[in-house]
Amino acid sequence: MSELADSESVFSQPTTPTDSTPAPTSTQLSPRKRRLASVVWNDFEKKTIDGQDYAICHHCSAKLKASSKNGTKSLHDHLRRCKSRNMDVRQQVLQANQKKSEGQVEYRTFVFDQDIARQELATMIILHEYPLSMVDHFGFRRFINSLQPLFKMISRNTLKNDILKIFDCEKSKTCKLLEKIESRIAITSDKWTSNQTKKGFMAVTAHFIDESWILQSRILR
Repeated sequence: MSELADSESVFSQPTTPTDSTPAPTSTQLSPRKRRLASVVWNDFEKKTIDGQDYAICHHCSAKLKASSKNGTKSLHDHLRRCKSRNMDVRQQVLQANQKKSEGQVEYRTFVFDQDIARQELATMIILHEYPLSMVDHFGFRRFINSLQPLFKMISRNTLKNDILKIFDCEKSKTCKLLEKIESRIAITSDKWTSNQTKKGFMAVTAHFIDESWILQSRILR
């Protein structure tokens, strides 16, 4: 806007016309084509049909009206509903990993996995003692949606079940590990207080040396 305002002020200044050359007017200024800055245009192509601007979806070829008045909200909404885009398992994101030794950039593809994301969410809740109600927080849901719109937020009960699955898996691993060791096991107990509920707990921990002579510790209960 400032660029156009500056140009109009220049052309609106009084000039001294000559006999052969007419004075330029602001209507003679051809507007510069604006660059599509929003990242949503990576999934659309802008076309003008019969004087009307349209956004053509690269995934399903849907034709949406493109207007500067409406912004890009309708385009974002379409991408969330676009089955051709969301159901394409080959939809990938390039990740650049720089090799420290060679100074080169290595590109590999990443495919979103709902199950892995759910497992990481449950692990985060366990590690940091976050409340299960965190999945109901509006701000947290918006944050997750900004990172990965394909992630389907789960309920508290589903999160609880995912946590119990991790517990059963780790319990099974610990039992198998204890069956293999031949060294003695030292049992210790410790009291700690939850950061969230402020309740006191007593943890029973097993300490032992594994086959590689590495000191290991596992919480039994």
